[in-house]
Amino acid sequence: MRIGAIELENKLMLAPMQRVTTAPYRRFCRKFNRIGLVCVPMIYTKRLERNSNSILKELYKIEEERPISIQLIGGEVNAFKKSIDFLSSYNFDILDINAGCPSKRAIKAKEGGYLLKDLEKLKIILNTATKFSSRPISVKIRSGYRTMKEILQIASIINASNVDLVTIHGRTVKDGFDDSKFDLESLKLLKEITQIPVIGNGDINSPNKAKEIQNYTQVDGLMIGRASIGNPKIFTQINDFLEKGEITFRANQIENMREYINIYENIIDEIDYSACQSANSIDEIKFVELKRNAIWLTKFIERSKSMRIELSKSKSLKDLRFTLERLSSN
Repeated sequence: MRIGAIELENKLMLAPMQRVTTAPYRRFCRKFNRIGLVCVPMIYTKRLERNSNSILKELYKIEEERPISIQLIGGEVNAFKKSIDFLSSYNFDILDINAGCPSKRAIKAKEGGYLLKDLEKLKIILNTATKFSSRPISVKIRSGYRTMKEILQIASIINASNVDLVTIHGRTVKDGFDDSKFDLESLKLLKEITQIPVIGNGDINSPNKAKEIQNYTQVDGLMIGRASIGNPKIFTQINDFLEKGEITFRANQIENMREYINIYENIIDEIDYSACQSANSIDEIKFVELKRNAIWLTKFIERSKSMRIELSKSKSLKDLRFTLERLSSN
């Protein structure tokens, strides 16, 4: 799959998810899968403008993860310009503009999903990004602010810009993450009326669902987010089904959960955050990363609820290791 001058290995992408798709998580997912593109979760332009040192850990060694995109969220043009200028020193592939975040914080700050309500501001920000960035520009949107009918105006602005890629989540901003509101029609319509590659996002939680969305909407690629949590091999499962018609799903077991955690810890060691001036202690980073991933990796295990409760009680890396050892030996 090609985006501007960037050639991706395949059509699958790991979605940017705040406090989830950290550098260790992205590398962990790629340990088991072919993933066309991974994404650094949204970086607030205001935060970067005020204190660029605060985001150094998020960008540390990103050149080792290429192809990779960096997502910016903001509502002020000058802050976007300064952020783009700061990021120009980093070696990454695509600059992504967040125009879909439905959080109350984003809407109050008039950024993210709010840009689908203020289309003139969206137009200005896209024009700013394409003018000042040397990287291909992508934009992540939803099917509208309040209704799917708004997608026609949104698509018109995208077509008039020099954006290289658009990712659409099949809910409106007002829908949030309401499971009953996902709408494939908006993905299909956007693909029909835009002149650039379209990536479908939302509710892609299985190989069958991925194929259903691909076949019905004819989007150029698929972005998977929440389904990767606790199932690091989801991309391989989807690839195998799309390319060969094979289902290769295997439920997590306690034994491979322990193996996954060991792999995850080795990945953190390989990154070596000790040289990053904005990083916390290595043990603290390990504890936070390993604890939440250990909890996620109980997914599909028979007694997952009781395991999650036990793991959540861990207060230190030593506690966590002791709990994992005890759970895997029972």
